[in-house]
Amino acid sequence: MAPPRVLLITMALIASSIGPGFAPRPDQASLSMNEPGRQPLLAFYYEQFDRDGDLDAFQDRVEARYSEATLRRLVSSPDVRARRGAVSALGLIGGFDSNRVLGPTLADEDPVVRQLAVQALWSVWFRGGTDEQNATLRLVVELNNRGLTREARRQATRLIDEAPDFAEAYNQRAIASFVLGEFVESAADCNRALELNPYHFGALGGLGQCYLRLGRPDLALETYRRSLAIQPHDEGLKRLIEALEAE
Repeated sequence: MAPPRVLLITMALIASSIGPGFAPRPDQASLSMNEPGRQPLLAFYYEQFDRDGDLDAFQDRVEARYSEATLRRLVSSPDVRARRGAVSALGLIGGFDSNRVLGPTLADEDPVVRQLAVQALWSVWFRGGTDEQNATLRLVVELNNRGLTREARRQATRLIDEAPDFAEAYNQRAIASFVLGEFVESAADCNRALELNPYHFGALGGLGQCYLRLGRPDLALETYRRSLAIQPHDEGLKRLIEALEAE
């Protein structure tokens, strides 16, 4: 349920790291350097960022040579550094449509890719509307952060009325409703967010919390199992499920 930097009913783990470069020309780079047996150029970009920490330079290199469609393909690269770079880059420049390729990386064998995926997913979820709608969403987050939950819920409702398919708007309203003790309403918004975005681990975490507050540990257990299915390496989730199973 919770947004980045708002530690409110969240199952999210946020971390970062990115990477390196040199260069031929735009999308020819991705063709020549991404052939079987050759190292993707993006891997060098990732390594360079990892060394110097210059995020702007990393983004500039990526944008000069890769389309969003190519980055989506590299999310499945056998080169782990290319996967890290692709996930990081999509978090910087990807639209909400990249959610469908970033979601499965929550189950990547590499823990850095998984951590980067969490951060990247939050980023693209917050770019799910128009510029104006995204700005309203950020306002809702700020209001929730400041404890102005009734106003946050009012603004979120206004945003939902305008953009009924904006998944993160429902998640943010769910946060406000949960803080206000309105767990049925919060659960309903979590479910709607999940209908629109099945990879929303935050909404799954919030929904589980709602069910626990409503005295339905059976539904909470079912929800956490759904969450584990998309993030199978999450040890905290595994322990939570084991505790609920023991009860």
